[in-house]
Amino acid sequence: MLNKIVLFVLFVSTITIGGTIVKSELDSKELNRKWKYSVYLPDDYNTSGKRYPVIYLLHGNGDDENAWSPIYSVVDSLIKFGKIEPVILVTPTGERGWWVNSTEKFESAIINELIPEIDGKYFTVASRGGRMIAGYSMGGFGALRYGLVYSELFCACAIFSPALYNEEPPEGSSARTKGVFGNPFDIKKWDELNYPNSLKKYLSKKNEVFFFIGAGDDDWNHTEGKKYNVEYQTVLLYQELYKQLYIPAELRIINDDHSWKVWKPLFTEAIQLMLKFKSDSKQN
Repeated sequence: MLNKIVLFVLFVSTITIGGTIVKSELDSKELNRKWKYSVYLPDDYNTSGKRYPVIYLLHGNGDDENAWSPIYSVVDSLIKFGKIEPVILVTPTGERGWWVNSTEKFESAIINELIPEIDGKYFTVASRGGRMIAGYSMGGFGALRYGLVYSELFCACAIFSPALYNEEPPEGSSARTKGVFGNPFDIKKWDELNYPNSLKKYLSKKNEVFFFIGAGDDDWNHTEGKKYNVEYQTVLLYQELYKQLYIPAELRIINDDHSWKVWKPLFTEAIQLMLKFKSDSKQN
């Protein structure tokens, strides 16, 4: 099944985008500056009279609001061929902030400012049943955190090659070197924001979120051992969510490395499953 989806991506990736990309800035009080983001609007946005589900897309370390551009033509084609319903995509810039409140308050900016702005400006399904989150690499860390901590806001979450460690991050990780989790690195701050602690908040709220988890089998390998390798950590997360806690989740490990060669096919399947979960579960 996955091989068929990959072939579909290779075929449709050359098709011209029919949707519209809107470049915007938000005057953020949380960040105390102007904050850039982009919005993908489907081709029928101005004519359908409908409201659209929204997927927030979080980029990796050092990228920006333009980083998700490789998937716009994929989404447009999935809509064109009836694989998914039309959807709005929102891609903010998070620089190297791991999408948490630290040197800058990216988490508060997303939750308190960006989501209300998008629901106020666009024809969205302004409820958790119409709102999803996804991220790759560093953005996978942020998307998983939001899906767990803010289950009242999101019904589905997809993470690709996520920068996850169920314990401490390895030496050399940007989690240690960029000052986001303390300068010098503070293990207490890391533990507070890391997903095992976020999972406790998810379980306390009892809102069901669907998780799609994927990585490449040729991803970065750390010399300190398998516990720091991306695909290993990805499987550990899936085991905990689905096998131990019975949280709805899907796992995919596919061939290739830490790049769009992995993220594009994973996203293609993930968006279909997220939107199907939204439809099947009739989230409110």
